[in-house]
Amino acid sequence: MLGQRVITAIILLVVLIAAVSMPNPLYFNCFVSIAAATAFWEWLRLVLPKASRGKGLEYVGAVILLVLFLTGSVLLPEMIAAGTPYLSVFNGVGLFFVVISALVWLLIIPVVLYRARLDLAGQNFLHALFGFITIVATWYAIITMYVIHGAWFVFSYLILIWCADIFAYFGGKYFGGAKLAPKISPGKTRSGALCGIFVSMVWMVASAFIENSFSHFMLQQSSLLLVPAVGFLLAVYSIFGDLYESLMKRRAGFKDSSNLLPGHGGAWDRLDSVLSVSPIAMLIWYLLIH
Repeated sequence: MLGQRVITAIILLVVLIAAVSMPNPLYFNCFVSIAAATAFWEWLRLVLPKASRGKGLEYVGAVILLVLFLTGSVLLPEMIAAGTPYLSVFNGVGLFFVVISALVWLLIIPVVLYRARLDLAGQNFLHALFGFITIVATWYAIITMYVIHGAWFVFSYLILIWCADIFAYFGGKYFGGAKLAPKISPGKTRSGALCGIFVSMVWMVASAFIENSFSHFMLQQSSLLLVPAVGFLLAVYSIFGDLYESLMKRRAGFKDSSNLLPGHGGAWDRLDSVLSVSPIAMLIWYLLIH
């Protein structure tokens, strides 16, 4: 299993580096579009009622979203370069999804996780709708910030997510202690979550002094006091994104969102925290520049 995880991770990293290295942003945009549409397919597999699974609805939804994403991936850089009037409409729609998604993550998902209802399988229409909104919001957030600020800007806040994930795992293994959410994810501990949050905050402060990073942008627009506070917020919701997907998997009776990535599960398994953090990060970015 470990060997599979390593090989899959290396392949994904090579593909991602190749996409980012291309001077044309279209390659990275297409990579993000395919990943997002795949995550939506998996999301629908988990939240659709059992009677609706296997009838092609998840495939139809994913294909429609992929077509929209790929079209947007081609048009957005051209609209930004040309300054067309359509850009304001595109951004208006994108920001609408970002705001709705961010507010749901910030205000509603913590309540859902606190209640941890496992007996609602087949009653997840709103979760399916939320999946559509948050995946569109995440796609728009990553694509827009990448086109405007470059790859390092996006990766610098994604590193925060990886810090929260990696150090939560090893911190939990080392310190152990009380479980964070035993009904949803019995393996996660409070000590591990605190380790992940602390290291993420450290990363945010450290990267604030690296040119073109997400936190450097925040430092330029506000003050150093905001940087660790945002790091804390994003790290917490990184964990919430992981827990939310675990809750949906438990309701559906699935171990992984799919088997597309050997040793890793599916795209949603790898992107669960990205989907919760990106709309919030985009909203913070937007508020700082306005």
